[in-house]
Amino acid sequence: MHIDAYLKYLQFERRYSAHTVSAYTDDIYQFTDFVKSQVQKDEIDLTKIDFRTIRDWIIYLYNNNQSPRSIKRKISSLRKFYGFLLREQLIASNPTDKITLPKTDNKLPEFIKQDEILKLFDNEFFSNDFSGQRDQLVIELLYGTGIRLSELINLTEKDINLNNNTIKVLGKRNKERIIPFPKSTNLLIKLYQEEKAKKDFKAPYLIVTGKGAKSYPKLIYRIVTKYLTFITTNEKKSPHTLRHSYATHLLNNGADLNAIKELLGHANLSATQIYTHNTFKKLNKIYKQAHPRA
Repeated sequence: MHIDAYLKYLQFERRYSAHTVSAYTDDIYQFTDFVKSQVQKDEIDLTKIDFRTIRDWIIYLYNNNQSPRSIKRKISSLRKFYGFLLREQLIASNPTDKITLPKTDNKLPEFIKQDEILKLFDNEFFSNDFSGQRDQLVIELLYGTGIRLSELINLTEKDINLNNNTIKVLGKRNKERIIPFPKSTNLLIKLYQEEKAKKDFKAPYLIVTGKGAKSYPKLIYRIVTKYLTFITTNEKKSPHTLRHSYATHLLNNGADLNAIKELLGHANLSATQIYTHNTFKKLNKIYKQAHPRA
């Protein structure tokens, strides 16, 4: 009951994405299942949980080889849930306040080198049929605008402005933003739309399957992985890698950090600042190569 109320709060009041709500749901129900297994009951009252039970759960996660990063996320999910119960005056204090988050390494976002990714657009990797044009458009939009996977999938024909070379994106918490795309993408969109029209696809979404249905995450992942394999040996080849590449290349080429924040749809500048580490790493390398005292 309390979990359902919390998830509705996330969905309708906080306006979290379906992906985020699903992740929180999984974490909270994993904790619930753990507590049930400990007390050997089918029903439990989560408002009666103390920090010791949460601590036991964390130990259980460590013993089952969960990574510190994963454990940190699960604790964060639980902390927000109990914060909601406290706000609703269903508990007197938040039992997660006594829990210390595990230390994790700050991983820098992986990105494709600029010269590598430009090869993808200079060579004829894409076939000249509907699937080839669609695949190329997927790559160009992800790298050319930095949009998220979910934003790409939900992009409609009406969101494209070919006169201004911009797309309208509905991001996290239903926050709308306008993003420019490269002029080269304009022609590609037109050619792709012509192919869609020939096939008489009626779906309002821009990116569709070979049968005209709305695209889905696995399809986009397959497309991205396939073409990035041609130009990079990076272990990570995902839609988010292209988003990281977009932000890193903008910063490396002199873009303002606040402008990148708005383009990416970040709520806080701190989320964008992680890309400055990649820039510093590049500058540090140049310094060591060029300075006589380095």
